[in-house]
Amino acid sequence: MGRVILCVGKEAKRPYVFQGTGDRVFCIEELCHVLYQNAFEVQEELYSEELLRFIGEELGLSERAEYMRRLIDAHAGAKDVMVACFCSADYYDAREIKAFLKEYDAFYEKSPLERKKWKADRLWEEGKEQEAGGLYQEILLSGSLAELPNEVYGDLLHNVGVMKMRSGNISQAVEYFRDAYDRNGADDTLRQYFIALTLSGQKERMDQELKVLAPRSEVTAQVAQEVYAARNAAEQTGEYQEFERLKKLHEEGKIAEYYQCMDSLLERLKEKYRKRM
Repeated sequence: MGRVILCVGKEAKRPYVFQGTGDRVFCIEELCHVLYQNAFEVQEELYSEELLRFIGEELGLSERAEYMRRLIDAHAGAKDVMVACFCSADYYDAREIKAFLKEYDAFYEKSPLERKKWKADRLWEEGKEQEAGGLYQEILLSGSLAELPNEVYGDLLHNVGVMKMRSGNISQAVEYFRDAYDRNGADDTLRQYFIALTLSGQKERMDQELKVLAPRSEVTAQVAQEVYAARNAAEQTGEYQEFERLKKLHEEGKIAEYYQCMDSLLERLKEKYRKRM
C-alpha cells in the first residue's frame, strides 16, 4: 500500500547538484532519495560546506544543517550524517533506514576488490558499459582475484562475456561464459554460453557440452527460442538478403557482379553507420 509523505522545509530556488552522480535536488526529500540510492558515490560530498549551506539556507532547515555540522566536526562517519539527513524528513521509515544501514555495513565488510566489482556492477546497471568494462578489466588484471568469492568472480566473467558478445567477439565470449559457469553455476550464464556456442558455429563442442553439463530442458528450450528469434529478425533485414545474393554470385563465378554488389553494400552500411554517429 502507498503512504502519504509530509514534505518538510521549502523548495529551493536553485538546486544542489551532486558532482558524483549529476543529480539535482530541490528539496530535502529529493536529497534523502539521492543519498539512499547512491550512498557510496556521494558520501564524500556530505562533508562539503556547500551542501550544509544548501540545507540550512535554501531548504530552510537551519537546525538540521547545524546538527549535521556538529556531527562532522566530531568526526562522525558518513553513515551517521546520512541517517541524520534521513531523520529530517518522512521520506524513509524506520524499516527502510534499517535496511539501508545493513547494506551499508555489508559493503564495508567486502574486500577492496569486491567493492570495485560492486561499483562496476552499478555502472553496468546504469547502462555505462564502457566504464564498467574498464573496472572489470582492472579487476581481472589486478593479480588479487583470490580475494573474490567464486560466485562473484563468475558473475564478473559473465558480464565481460556479454560485452564481448555485443562487440562481436563471440569466440572470446564463449570462453568467458564457460569459465563463468564453472564458478557461479547460474542458469543464465549457461544459457548465454550455449547461445554463444551456437552463434559461433561450434556444433561439435555444443553437442559435447550438452552431454557434459546436462542442462535442464527449460534452459535449452530458451536457448533455441532466442537463437531462432535472433536469426529470424536478421533474415528480415535488407543486408541479410544482400549477403545471400553475394554468396550466390560468388558460387556461380560471377566475380565482376559480385564485387560491384559488394561495393554498393559497403557504401550503404557506411552511410547507415554515419547517420548513427
